[in-house]
Amino acid sequence: MKLIGKMQMALITLVFFGTSIIAFCQENMLRQIKKIQADNFENGECLEFIHQEDLPTSEISYLQQVIIIRHGEPALNKKGCKNRKEAIRFTEMYDSVGVYDFERMPICLSEADINVVYTSNLPRAINTAEKTVADDIPIESYKFFNEFERKVMCFPNLKMPRRFWSITSGFLWIMGCNHKGIETFTEAKNRSKRAAFFLDDKAENYGKAVLFSHGFLNRFINRYMKKLGYKALNLNGKKYLGAYYFYKINTRK
Repeated sequence: MKLIGKMQMALITLVFFGTSIIAFCQENMLRQIKKIQADNFENGECLEFIHQEDLPTSEISYLQQVIIIRHGEPALNKKGCKNRKEAIRFTEMYDSVGVYDFERMPICLSEADINVVYTSNLPRAINTAEKTVADDIPIESYKFFNEFERKVMCFPNLKMPRRFWSITSGFLWIMGCNHKGIETFTEAKNRSKRAAFFLDDKAENYGKAVLFSHGFLNRFINRYMKKLGYKALNLNGKKYLGAYYFYKINTRK
C-alpha cells in the first residue's frame, strides 16, 4: 500500500510539473506574440497572422487568432453643423456609402492565410474589405455584424454640431430613452456576443478569422472575446482602419 501511495504521489508531482512547464511555455509564447504584433504596428507594418510553425511550442499548443478591423473613413462630407432633418439624412447616407481610398493596408492577407473574410452588410465595411483583400478571397457579409443601430433623437430643428446629434442620441439610446423602432442596447450587446461566439467558432475550427466591421460593435466584441479566454491587443481599434488582434492558446488533445 505504501508503494502504491508513493507511486501516486510521484505521478501527481510529475503531472504538476509537466502542467507548470506547459503553462510557462504558453505564457512565454503569448508574450512573444504580443511583442511581435505590437512592434510591427509601431513600425507601420501591415498586420499579419502569426504562423503556427514559427511558434517555439507549436508541438504542444494550438494557436487561435482573430483580427477585427474597423472600416475606413466613409466617403462623405462630415463638416459643418446640421439641423435634425439634416442629421437624419446624414445618418442614412453614412449607412449607404463606401470609403475613401487608403494608402496603408490595415492587414496583409493571402489565400494561404485564410479562405474567407467576414463583414457586416453595410457598404462601408464591405468596401473596406474589397479594398484590402485579394480578389480570390471570398467575402461573406452578415447582418449581425452591423453597427449598433441608432436614431436621431427628437429635438428642436436647430443647427448643431454633428457630434452633438450622434453623442446625445447614443447616450439616450443606451439609457433606454431613444430606441423606438430600432434594437435596444441590450439587444445590441447580445448581438455582439453572438458575433464573438461566431468568430471563436471559426478560429477554433480553422485557426484564424478576420472581420471588417464597426467601432461600437467591435468594442463589445472585444469584451466578449476576452471572456472567451482570448488575449487582446488594441491597435487603434477605435479609429478608422484600426484593429483588435485576439489570440488564444489551446493545448492539443
